[in-house]
This record gives sequence, C-alpha cells and structure tokens, in this order.
Amino acid sequence: MTKIYFVRHGSIKSNKLKIYAGWGEEELDEEGIDQARKVGRLLRDRNIDVIYTSPIKRAIQTAEIIATHFYGLKIIIEKGLKEMKLGPWEGLSENEIAIKYPEEFKLWNSKPVKLKLPGRETLSTVQNRAVKAVRKILSNQNRDAIAVTHVVIIRCLFLYYNNLNLNSYKKIEVPKASVFTLQLDHGFYHLRRLLQKSRFSC
Repeated sequence: MTKIYFVRHGSIKSNKLKIYAGWGEEELDEEGIDQARKVGRLLRDRNIDVIYTSPIKRAIQTAEIIATHFYGLKIIIEKGLKEMKLGPWEGLSENEIAIKYPEEFKLWNSKPVKLKLPGRETLSTVQNRAVKAVRKILSNQNRDAIAVTHVVIIRCLFLYYNNLNLNSYKKIEVPKASVFTLQLDHGFYHLRRLLQKSRFSC
C-alpha cells in the first residue's frame, strides 16, 4: 500500500514579507534549510522509495536536503506539483495586491474558487492538475514516497481527499515544512497532517 508524505517547502524571505513568490526561483533562507533538515530527520526511518518535487527551486532545494537523510534516494521532478501560476500578482505583497486589486483580493479571501484573472490559474485548475499528479505517483509506486510542493497544492489536495469545499481553501493551515500523509483508509484515500492535528482533521 503506497503512502505519500506531502511536504511544504522550507521558509524563504518572501514568506516572511508576505510576498506572493509564485514561480520565482528564490532559495531557502537559513530557517528554511533548518526546517528541511528536520523533515529529513523526521522521515528518515520511513520506507521511502523516491522523492517527487515541484520544479521550483525552493522545493527542489528542500527535496535535496531531505534526501541527504536517506541512502541513494532518487529525486524526480513532477510538474503537477508546481506552485500556482499567479500572473499579475506574482512578486507583489498582500498589501500591494489589496491596493491594486481590491475587489479581486476580497474575492480571493472569501470565495477563492470564483477568482479569475488573465494569466493566473484558477483554484479549480490547480486542484485538477494536483490530483492528476497524485494519481500518476500512485500508479508508479509500490513503496512510499515523499512529495515536496507548495501550500496551494497541499490545501487543494487536502480539500479534495477529505471531500471538503474548495472555498474552504483559506481555512487549511499548512506551515512551512509541515508534513501531510496521504494513505488508504477503509478503501478511500485521505490526507491528514502528520503528528499535528489539522483544523479539518477527519
């Protein structure tokens, strides 16, 4: 039975400044490097066969650090785990977005499924590609895997695998370098926070 450990990448400077990093190639800061090491130590005794990662630098760097706690663990780039394409919001802080796009930002924080902007992925599109990526990983794996990705991907997958409305997106807490586990439970896959209770624990 395959289990997937979903890991949010470690901290970057933009996280602390509340900047939407998007597809930017920012590296982990010192805290982020330490967070990745802790995840590696947490998971090193698990039966892990491979690490899948988003193609964005902060995720790859997190995956590489985790991999040092295993012997000969292969890292595979999976595009379906990539961060949401943010279009005109990329590189802007939350305050800047609230000023430049007041109605859109309000919608994003209240009914995010409805937000549509030119050049920006919708939440439904992100969820669909994330689920496809998970199915691809499950079809290729006989042993457990780690998947390093982003907050948007983990939130979308959490809602999907726990049969929750996508408009609850903002209510899911996914701290930097937190770990979520996808596994079979009574014939159905469920995603749960590892070691810590989630706000929507099932």
